[in-house]
Amino acid sequence: MNIVLAHGILGFSHLDVPLLQIEYFAGVAQFLRERFQAAVIAPAVDPTAGIDTRSEMLRASIEAALAAGQLKPKEPIHIVAHSMGGLDSRRMISKADFIEANGEKTPIQTLATIGTPHRGSPVADLVALKFLQKIPLLEGALTGTEAALGRILGHFRISLDGLHDLTSESAEQFNSANPNQSGVKYLSFAGGGRAGLIPASNFFLPYYEFIKAHVRGREVSDGVVAVSSAMWGTFDPNLWPGDHADEIGHDLDRPLAMPDADTLQRFERIVLRF
Repeated sequence: MNIVLAHGILGFSHLDVPLLQIEYFAGVAQFLRERFQAAVIAPAVDPTAGIDTRSEMLRASIEAALAAGQLKPKEPIHIVAHSMGGLDSRRMISKADFIEANGEKTPIQTLATIGTPHRGSPVADLVALKFLQKIPLLEGALTGTEAALGRILGHFRISLDGLHDLTSESAEQFNSANPNQSGVKYLSFAGGGRAGLIPASNFFLPYYEFIKAHVRGREVSDGVVAVSSAMWGTFDPNLWPGDHADEIGHDLDRPLAMPDADTLQRFERIVLRF
């Protein structure tokens, strides 16, 4: 079994810090290797680039892993993607539902997305100033501000493209341009916030409340993506009890804590549906 773990915006494969290695999908790759004897990779793509760039980087990473024997060419590929990684994967699959390496075509059989903003995120709209741009008197000034910020970030090779691709407006265009492939199974999962009185970490709590106000309390979110936006293909109505970082095993209130067993078991249940 081949499993590819695709990270979201601002993500990474792993970070090496003194005495510690931090994985984006905390503990997931090793758990799946041991539980399913799977070949698992967690490639890194540009953390801030747009979907087009990231999807090409994802395809190149999978090609390289097949060519190097890190993945098995004779077995289908299953992708488990978090956040923007789900959009990168959908874009990649819409162009071709296989990966070609060493003259062999390996089919992509499954895409499972977790907390992916298939219909955009109000948080991205907020950060990208999309709400304010609807005010005529501000539109021109904000466009100039955004262009200036883009030039500054460009000097540091940081792009605003990824953020823009997560807005509600961009998501609508993306969905029209990237239809599903009939031979691929699409699964989706969503976080509904933590159980108890405080539904998200201190970092995500303001965004959780913002989304709640935006949807007028009609649905919950993981602090970044509302449940309705996370739905794509066959949706699992059993919401994950956590915020956007909890979904991948990171408690931002306790950054050094290990992922709990429940988190890893949720990934196990995903794989059992392949």
